[in-house]
Amino acid sequence: MQFCPGLGSQLAGYRLSDPEVKHRSEKKLAIAIVLVALAVSGVVGYFVYDNIVKANQAAIQAVAAANEKSAASSAVDNMTITCASNAYDYSGLPYRASFTSTFGVDNPSKYPMNTTWIFSINYRNAGVFLTSAQTFHVSAHSVAYPKWRFTITSSQITALDRDSTKAFRMVVDRTFTVQGSFGNYPLSRHDTYDSATGASTGTGGSLGGGSNLPSC
Repeated sequence: MQFCPGLGSQLAGYRLSDPEVKHRSEKKLAIAIVLVALAVSGVVGYFVYDNIVKANQAAIQAVAAANEKSAASSAVDNMTITCASNAYDYSGLPYRASFTSTFGVDNPSKYPMNTTWIFSINYRNAGVFLTSAQTFHVSAHSVAYPKWRFTITSSQITALDRDSTKAFRMVVDRTFTVQGSFGNYPLSRHDTYDSATGASTGTGGSLGGGSNLPSC
């Protein structure tokens, strides 16, 4: 290819026609619009994911957590007493005596939990009140064997001996921290039993399998 000296000056003075200018301007505008559209769609896509998708994930997780809390509550209510035994200690007589009650606490659920049980026994006619608390851990699908120790003074023993009815009211307060996949769930149960009437009340759950439990 040979360079023509006069061509440069001719090109330098060459001007685009109005249609050509309009075409090139429209093309640049179209490209700019496409780039802006891609940028906007990218930013909107990010916000859609970050705000909507993540919000949906949070909502899904909240629903799952609510369902899990309900399941945790059911796990507490499905716990049962599988066995019971008492051991007696008379070494403190004539001043006091004590007994230790052991219960098998069965947790058939998949949720491990920490729990505190407080037993309160009120012999109203004798004016004797006994209480004992125990905190223990129950693994999933397992049985724990916590112990509660009660101490009776000599004066309380005398009062009970004079009470021919031996009627009592027992209150069992239980608190739980159920360990789930989405968090820990604090729950509580309050149960009562009146030996004089045989009436019982409770906020849910079973405290055992009756009076014919096997020995632990």
